[in-house]
Amino acid sequence: MYGWSRAPLFSSGTSVWPLPDRVFERMVESREPFWDELERDERQYRVDFLNDRGGIYALGYPVITWFGHVINMAELVTLTGVLYLALLLGATLFNLLTSRTPASGRALLREVRSSFYRKLFLAFWAVAVVPVAILAIGTRTYVAAQLRASTEEAAARTVTVAQRLVEDYASLQQRGPGSLTTIDDQIMVLVRRAIDEDVNLFDRDHLQATSARDLFATQLLPMRTPGDVYKTILLDRMPTFVGEEQVGDLTAYRLAAAPVRAGGREGIVTVPLTSRQQEIELQIDELDRRVLSAAVLFSLLGAAIGYWMAERIADPVSRLTRATHRIARGDLDARIATTSTDELRRLVEDFNRMAEDLKRQRAELEHTQRIEAWADMARQVAHDIKNPLTPIQLSAEHARRVNIDRGRPLSPVLDECVNAILTQVKLLRQIAAEFSSFASAPKPRPEPTSVSALLQEVVEPYRAGLEGRVTIEVNAPPDLPAVNIDRTLFARGLTNIIENALHAMPGGGKLTITARQQRASSSEPKQSSVSGFSRTVVVEVSDTGVGMDADDLARIFEPYFSTKATGTGLGLTIAKRNVELIGGTIEVRSQRGVGTTVVITLPLGSSAAL
Repeated sequence: MYGWSRAPLFSSGTSVWPLPDRVFERMVESREPFWDELERDERQYRVDFLNDRGGIYALGYPVITWFGHVINMAELVTLTGVLYLALLLGATLFNLLTSRTPASGRALLREVRSSFYRKLFLAFWAVAVVPVAILAIGTRTYVAAQLRASTEEAAARTVTVAQRLVEDYASLQQRGPGSLTTIDDQIMVLVRRAIDEDVNLFDRDHLQATSARDLFATQLLPMRTPGDVYKTILLDRMPTFVGEEQVGDLTAYRLAAAPVRAGGREGIVTVPLTSRQQEIELQIDELDRRVLSAAVLFSLLGAAIGYWMAERIADPVSRLTRATHRIARGDLDARIATTSTDELRRLVEDFNRMAEDLKRQRAELEHTQRIEAWADMARQVAHDIKNPLTPIQLSAEHARRVNIDRGRPLSPVLDECVNAILTQVKLLRQIAAEFSSFASAPKPRPEPTSVSALLQEVVEPYRAGLEGRVTIEVNAPPDLPAVNIDRTLFARGLTNIIENALHAMPGGGKLTITARQQRASSSEPKQSSVSGFSRTVVVEVSDTGVGMDADDLARIFEPYFSTKATGTGLGLTIAKRNVELIGGTIEVRSQRGVGTTVVITLPLGSSAAL
C-alpha cells in the first residue's frame, strides 16, 4: 500500500515495488484498476494496481521464466515418477497377497542379470545419477544451513540495534531509576520504523510496550515473557537470544531477544522476525526446487546417456541374436546393418556373408531340386506322349491310302482331317522331343569349334523360309579364334534362341547375330575364375520383336514359363543348360516394344587364348 506521495505505507514483505512515473500518471488520470509489469530484486512481477483517495494498492505475483517452467516440469516429472513407483509398489503388494506363486525379488534380479542391455543401462545410469544425487543433497544441506546461519546473525544484529535504540530513547526520556518505564507504544513504533520489524519490550516477566498492540489485545500473543527468552536473557545472562517461538497451532516464527538496561532496571526487548522467516523459507523452498530440478535433469540426462551407450554397445549383439533366430526359422534374408568400425563390425560382416552364402546355397539347392522334379515330369510326359503317337500316325496314313485307293469317295473332308491329325502328331513329337531333351543329362564333348562357321550352319536353313518377312544378318568375323565347346549342345541352344526370336516377330522384323572376341574387364567377373581364361567370345542374338517387361524377364529361364500362347516353355531353359554345360554364360536384355537381346559368353581354349 502506498500513499499518494509514493511512500509505502504497508508491505507484506521486506521490499516494495517501485512506482514508475507512467504507472503513477495513469492512476492520477483514472480510478480504473489495471495490470502492469514491474521489476523488483532483479525479478519481473505482474502487478494489479487499484487506487482511491486513501492511497494506492498493489497486489502482484512473480512472472514465471523459462527456467521456472523447467523447474515446474521437473517437479511434475518427479511427482509422476513417485506416483508410478507408488502404483508399482501397490501392484506388487497386491500380487504378493493374491498370487499363489508370487514372484520373488530373486526372480526380478535374475531377469535383470540375464539381460546384458539392462545391466549396461543400469550401470551407466547409476554412474551418472548417484554422484549427482549425493552432490545435490550435500549442496542443499550446506546452503540451507548457511542461509539459516546468516538469518540468525541478521536477527542478532537487528535485535542489537533495537536494544540500543530502546536504551537511547529511555535515556532521552528521563534520567534516573524510572527511565525504562517511560518507554511506551509510540516509542516502540518509532523503533519499528527504524528496523522495519515489530518490537516488544518486556519488564522482566510481562509486556510493557509494543509496536503491535493489536496482536496482544486480541490475545493472539501472550502478555508474559516467553520462557526460553526469560531463561536465556535474565537467568543465563546471555547477550542475545535467537530461537523459534510458536503460539498455539500457528506456524512457528523466529524470535530474537536482547537485554535492555536503563536507570538501574532491566528489561527484555524482543523482535519477531516473521517476514524474515518467510523470506528464508521461500529461499529454501526455491533452493529445494532448483536442486530437485537439477537432480531430475541429470537423472534424465544420465538415463539418456545410459540408454545411448547401452544401445551402442548391446544393440549389435541384440541385432545379431535376432538375425540368428530369423535364420534359424528359415528367413535367410536377415541382414544386419554395420554401424561401428570395431570388432563388432567384422563380426556383423562375417554374419552377413554367412547369411548370403546360405541363401545362395539354398536357392541353388531349390533350383536343382526343381530342375530334377521338372526333368522327371518331362521324362514321364515324353514317354506317355510318344507311345500313342505311332499308332495314331499309322491309322491316319492308312485311312488316307484307303480313301485314295477307292477313288477318294470321302475327299476332301477326310483329307483335311488326316492332314490335321498328322500335323498335330508332328507337333506332339516335337514337344516330346523337347521334353526328352530337357529330361536328359547330356555329357558335353568339347572340341575346337569355329564360331563363325557354326553360326552360318545354324542360320542357313532359316533363310529360304523367312525371305521377304524376316531379315537375318550374321556379323561374325572368319578370323575369330576357335572355342573348345560341344558344337551339338551349342547348336541346339542357339536354335532354341532363334526360334524364340522368330516367334517374337510374327509380323516380320530383323534378326541380328553378332560374334566378337572380348577381354574380361577388371570390373566384371572374369571367366578365368571358372575356366582359367580371361579372353572370351561373345555371341549376341538380337531381334526387333515385342520384347518383355521386367517381371517376364526375371522368369525367362524358368522351365515351362513362356510368353507365347503355344510352346512348352523349355526353349530358353534348355539353351541355358546347354550353354552352362559347355562352360559359358547366358543373359537376356529386353525392353517392351523394342526387342530382346540374348548374350552368350564362351571361354576360349588355352591354345586359342595364346
